[in-house]
Amino acid sequence: MRLASSTAILAVLLASCTLTEDPPAPYTPNALGNGSRIADIQNPSSATYQQALADAVASATNGGVNPGVNVSISSAVVSWIDTFDETKDGKSVGTVYVQDIGSSAPYSGTSLYEPSYVPASLRLLPGDVLDLAGPYQEQPKIGTAVFTAPDTLPSLYKPVGTYRYDFTTPTPVVVQISDLDQSNYAAGRKWEGMLVTVNDITLGPGVDVSNRVTYIIGQGDAAIDLNAVAISNELYDLSSTQFPAGQHFSSVTGIVTWFYSYQIAPRSPADLKP
Repeated sequence: MRLASSTAILAVLLASCTLTEDPPAPYTPNALGNGSRIADIQNPSSATYQQALADAVASATNGGVNPGVNVSISSAVVSWIDTFDETKDGKSVGTVYVQDIGSSAPYSGTSLYEPSYVPASLRLLPGDVLDLAGPYQEQPKIGTAVFTAPDTLPSLYKPVGTYRYDFTTPTPVVVQISDLDQSNYAAGRKWEGMLVTVNDITLGPGVDVSNRVTYIIGQGDAAIDLNAVAISNELYDLSSTQFPAGQHFSSVTGIVTWFYSYQIAPRSPADLKP
């Protein structure tokens, strides 16, 4: 009787455990998550981009210029956050730059326009890894500034970023200044929004237009090409008189930005190596 009772009790306990056991968590074989990569969203030769473009043309969205579709991106690492208001009017601050984590492929970087975060209290730092959801847009104009086709300003527009974990900022990709020639938008577009390094740099004279500072840069002892990329003060306080024309740096690192022309925006004086 005691054996029978014990067996019955054991059966009840096993059944109870089975009924209340939590189901197994969904298995995700990809450590980067199930979302798209930034390069897939932005690279014109990718199937994802071509489908988005076809959808935009079919629906006459923005004349077919802007894919304008909601995207889901996983594992984007923050390369920098713009906290320097170079125009001193509050309108040139707050842009967040992100890249595909672990990738130096072309089209792997972009910017976030007015993002919000989960959790809402998140204080974002460079190196933080996010999942992002929201519209990807290629703007043919910003306010009264209208760009010449096919030039556009790409970004994620008001995306929601969900914090995953903290990591390290991306390793800069070494590019040639000829890759960022202002006369060839398509060539430079590959690196826009990415952290890059250019080597053996000579500065032209500094120019200040309404507090926006640029120095056109050349390579080595070659004459300064007016179509060459410039360094800018978008991300830190770089004055137009800080360096004389002809100043040489072994390397310059920064985020590639675009507004009618390409700039490399150093994040701090440490990005300018003597």
